Amino acid sequence: MPTDIVIATDKPSYNTSGLVTASSGTYDVAVPTATLPSTTGQTFLIPTNLGDKPSLLRLTPFHSANNATTPAFRVIGWGTYTQTSGTPLYVPTLLADVTCAYNATGGSIPSLSVNGVTQYFFHAVTVSAGVPTVNSYSPGTTAAAGTPPAGVVIDTIGMQYVTIQFESSTGTMGCFYAFI
Repeated sequence: MPTDIVIATDKPSYNTSGLVTASSGTYDVAVPTATLPSTTGQTFLIPTNLGDKPSLLRLTPFHSANNATTPAFRVIGWGTYTQTSGTPLYVPTLLADVTCAYNATGGSIPSLSVNGVTQYFFHAVTVSAGVPTVNSYSPGTTAAAGTPPAGVVIDTIGMQYVTIQFESSTGTMGCFYAFI
């Protein structure tokens, strides 16, 4: 007698980066370094205890303002090389470079109070050319009230650390994230 096969994937709850200062026009430097990546300035280091071997990172970005220009974020993966002296070097790889856009219809930008602060979600995300495997999820209807927020799923396979950097004309940005 045949048995039913159940296909199951992890469905982890979101975590949040909180609000990170978004700089205007530039990102923090991400070059090979002997310094362990960390949360500083406009960069958020995703905690490494979120899964045994995370591979896909699901992100839904948000902003503290509903009218910021040039909102964007990029995701940097960090691999480690251990020198013969035993000192590690951290080598970055650009995993995603994403621009965000608000719903064009005034008053219909989705918002939600996150930990007591109103955040505005984006209706569209666009992945820059030349970036590795990134799947973007933007709602098909951009002018309807209550448009679902846009997000991305990024392949982080083989990265030891992952940082998210935020860029915008004003305010603070953040995201919900989960490894799947």
